[in-house]
Amino acid sequence: MDPSVRPRRPLSAALILVLAALLALVVVPAHPAHAYNGSTSACALQGTTGYTDEGQQTDYTRFQNPIGIKRIGLIYVDFPDAAGTALPLTSYYDTLKGANDWMRNASYGQTTLDIQVPYANWVHMPKNSTDYNWERGFSWSTHQVYVKDALTAAANAGVDLSQYDMFYVVPTTTATAIGHSPTFIQDPASPTWVWNPPTSSWVLIHWAVTFGQDMWSWGYKVADHETSHTFGLPDLYAFSGELNQYVGGWDLMGKISGPAPLNFGWEAWKFGWITDSQVSCLDTANTYTTTLTGLEYGGSGYRLAVIKTSATTAYVAESRKAAYNDSSACATGVVIYKVDTSITTGNGPIQVVTNPKAVPPTGNCATLDMQTWQPGQWFQDDTARIRIYVNASDASTDTLWTYKW
Repeated sequence: MDPSVRPRRPLSAALILVLAALLALVVVPAHPAHAYNGSTSACALQGTTGYTDEGQQTDYTRFQNPIGIKRIGLIYVDFPDAAGTALPLTSYYDTLKGANDWMRNASYGQTTLDIQVPYANWVHMPKNSTDYNWERGFSWSTHQVYVKDALTAAANAGVDLSQYDMFYVVPTTTATAIGHSPTFIQDPASPTWVWNPPTSSWVLIHWAVTFGQDMWSWGYKVADHETSHTFGLPDLYAFSGELNQYVGGWDLMGKISGPAPLNFGWEAWKFGWITDSQVSCLDTANTYTTTLTGLEYGGSGYRLAVIKTSATTAYVAESRKAAYNDSSACATGVVIYKVDTSITTGNGPIQVVTNPKAVPPTGNCATLDMQTWQPGQWFQDDTARIRIYVNASDASTDTLWTYKW
């Protein structure tokens, strides 16, 4: 034996008992260490921003795996300066419960939001609503204080926090200081532990959506938008300038109330809702003909035509129809957009390509909402050396040629 290496002494029985007791005080809900959606496609782009982005490789030890049943505890909170009085709280629940149907449609039945109400009354926050410094762009640590206070109050009221993957925290309508609805995502460098009296243990909080008064204008789709952040998606609306300049109403991560808010097919692929076999990938000089099934419909068949243009960029074409989550679409046909996984949230990681021959907007439809491409029309980027030509269309499909030279 190397004399510089000391032999390990066996642990005493007493110490083993102490360690076992300490471990019993910690409860961490099971979360799969699924760090990648499994894509081996040459067109799968890796994210480079270090946080939410449109890259396929999402860290599902920090973010939530989109596939499967998500157990969500809905917690109602009031404040000394905004007391909750109205019972039952049916209107609050009814405003959010539609989120599950929307998510199941978007995921082709692969994701369920199991929203449960473990305590059908208000739990009391220790501070006034105005004391939480609730403003857009507030710090993660400020948000953490609010989440810890809310879930500590819930646990003290008898809610077993260990039974849930994430939480929806809903304030009283009189708490006007709690205006918008941000998402809380765990930071491994600063874990959020809450003491859980029902199990006499500490519970590690991974994800929460803390709703504000905007939930009453956005409705249940704000829950789908914010929950998608826990899956690793960035915002597609603009943090500066015109709010909907990048994607208009084509994606829930852009304009929540948009006419066709289904997640782009690229994001469905990122989540694993669409597989590699449903992606026509062109990454070298060639010409492909692809028939795309409308993104809104389930089943097999191609859903995306992707032309890779660099390590972090690609052009994507998909077929969009007025059905299911997109039943109010302003236009149907082929939507073309550029993905750049190096662009940060709120700065246009996805941007819809405009069609100079698109039908002008009418009614509540904005210009970007009309940007579909029809048979006989094409888009070409000479710098990227690509062309996308729409060849044919019917009620449920679009056929196109993708060309890279």
